[in-house]
Amino acid sequence: MDKILNKKIDNLMQAAQSKKEQNDLTESLDLLKKILDIDPKNKRALNNIGNIYKEQTRYDDAIKCYEQSILIDSNYQTAKTNLAILYHEMGNLSKAEGIYKELITNDNKNLSIYFNLSRINFDFFDEEIINHIRYLIENNEINNYNKSSGYFILAKYENKKKNFEKEMEYLEKGHNFFCKSVIPKIFNQSLSFWLDVIPKKFNKLKIVNTRSSGEKNNLINPIFIIGMPRSGSTLLEGIISSGKEKIPNGGETAIINWAVLKSVREENSKLLFNQNEIIIDYKKISKDIFEKYENLNLLKKEKNFFFVDKSLENFFYIELILNLFPNAKFIHCERNYVDSIFAIYQNFLTKMTWTHSLENILSYLDNYLIVMKYFKKKFNNKIYSVNLSELTENSVEISKKIFDFCNLEWAERSLEFHKRTDLFSKTASNIQIREKIYKYDNDKYNVYKKFIKEFENEYSWINKNS
Repeated sequence: MDKILNKKIDNLMQAAQSKKEQNDLTESLDLLKKILDIDPKNKRALNNIGNIYKEQTRYDDAIKCYEQSILIDSNYQTAKTNLAILYHEMGNLSKAEGIYKELITNDNKNLSIYFNLSRINFDFFDEEIINHIRYLIENNEINNYNKSSGYFILAKYENKKKNFEKEMEYLEKGHNFFCKSVIPKIFNQSLSFWLDVIPKKFNKLKIVNTRSSGEKNNLINPIFIIGMPRSGSTLLEGIISSGKEKIPNGGETAIINWAVLKSVREENSKLLFNQNEIIIDYKKISKDIFEKYENLNLLKKEKNFFFVDKSLENFFYIELILNLFPNAKFIHCERNYVDSIFAIYQNFLTKMTWTHSLENILSYLDNYLIVMKYFKKKFNNKIYSVNLSELTENSVEISKKIFDFCNLEWAERSLEFHKRTDLFSKTASNIQIREKIYKYDNDKYNVYKKFIKEFENEYSWINKNS
């Protein structure tokens, strides 16, 4: 292929990536297809089309694209990794495991793949493999992200042996190496936003150019699952979307937070967070949000425009969401606070910068409690709180109340969500939702309480909720 065509393909690829980052999936897809018109065997274009199909919940189409990309180049690790992750998230664990093992055979230093495999089958990690991981970490043969992945595996290995002190030591190292793997400026900006900015501004969002009556927003019935990570939100998502009518679920879309940040940046490149109020242009943000939900195939007339969004951070945006969607309902997931802290700390939540130290987790949780107290008082009829322990104890009774609150018809099969073959989940609970609801273990995290004893005077709720 000549230089002119190669240059054209490079330009199209860059433009497609830019459109995807702007959440214009349709335009990005069109640009990638133009590349295939020029070069039908362009493995990168096929892989990236697969990524878009995945976002649009067109999973079968995504699989075909990844497979076509691999047929073109059997050593194309990117497409193989994406295919394995998609099978993993779809619940096809045997296929995912097979590809992960193949990837490891080809590159035994990629500990991020080892980590993905550890979430499916930890029995694979015998003493020989654990020693291999230790060797790679100790001899600096891998980057910081892979070191982080390795330490999370080692932590789980120590947990299995009930060596909790060693587990916590490895978890701390895993979190620290992950932080080192991220560009400091980006990491610190995100951390500041979640711990210092939005907790102080959540009730100072000023909406201008509000909607006129009769706008189509009034026809939409979104259900937002909110709360702390590891609080039963994925379980609730599975239950709600598996009733008499299967309600589309978008998982952790992060659409509202993305739209807020986009709106603010467009108003003022320096952001308006330094001012007393955050100005939100209703018309602009509404258009962006509608387009994004439509791109994800969540707004379906035949489902009476019901859908589930499990972006847990939306508790900061309850008032804004109700301005955008007057019919919105919020299912608030609650769990024992100490249990939440350590369940979060034990997991490798790469998209949440505040989860990588106990101090930051406690700070975020404290802000969450303040915000939820404010909104539960202001919008009590729009928020239904569900305690994870109570849900597992009385799943029929609690689930019926949830469906009634959401104006949905309950069916017994809502509690048999684990039997579904089309249940998709990107979260750390991906494996758990493939199983029946099991009784909550109230004693599981008692051994970890000593690790936050130093914070008891600062956060009085630690012992009140224990």
